Amino acid sequence: MGLLLADGVLFGGLTYWTRPNPGVQRVLAVIGGAVAVLTGWLVVAVLVANTDADDTSSVTLPGTQAALAFGAAALYAAVAWLICGKAEEPETVSGPSTEASRLPLGDSETAGWTRIAGSQVLPVTGALVLTAGLVVGFTTGWVPALPLLVTGALMALLTGARVTADRRGITVTPSIAPWPRLNVPLQRIAEVTHRPIHPLRDFGGWGYRARPGASGIVLRSGDAIAARLTTGSEFVVTVDDAATAAALLNTLAERERRTSTGG
Repeated sequence: MGLLLADGVLFGGLTYWTRPNPGVQRVLAVIGGAVAVLTGWLVVAVLVANTDADDTSSVTLPGTQAALAFGAAALYAAVAWLICGKAEEPETVSGPSTEASRLPLGDSETAGWTRIAGSQVLPVTGALVLTAGLVVGFTTGWVPALPLLVTGALMALLTGARVTADRRGITVTPSIAPWPRLNVPLQRIAEVTHRPIHPLRDFGGWGYRARPGASGIVLRSGDAIAARLTTGSEFVVTVDDAATAAALLNTLAERERRTSTGG
């Protein structure tokens, strides 16, 4: 009961806090309900498994119950997503915009910029998910625990990103590996600014995030590169010294447009 109440307080509070962004509210409402269904199902399954048991140490939770719990949560999420409906949102992430600046470069000059962006939330979350996977593995079985173990390990390890701005555009890769690589080429960039981003308020969480009109890599709160794409959507990356990266990208994107038009 305490778990379910805590779930309601947590996701209810987050949904209320993110009311300026209906798209984020929709995601949080769906996730909160799905977590409640998953938790409730597993708690009831454990109680049923222990009913009239002479020796509780011999009681195990069948793996089918875990599969059914995740299935019920997924079904709820799909139905809740439809019930919540859609809401119009602004095309850009909320927050004060800054004037799009340029980094002065000669016609024969080129430049590159790179920084490591880290997260304090994702390693802790990954460790918690990994611990939950170990608990499920020892109590239920390793097959239903596998998704939690894989997700937790990835979150705990891939929590830093190298952000690069150069003639290839914006490139984001894990700080400890060259793959997976996310690239936004200069041809797709209309203008770049920098703005403060709050993960929960603006995107409903950390990591790779997407919502109507915006997507990006959000690892922490604070300054972020905010690229307005030629499609009208926005791509953001939270990183220090975003102003320098934005100025360089504007210069390189403008040069790319002149080159492609023969100007």
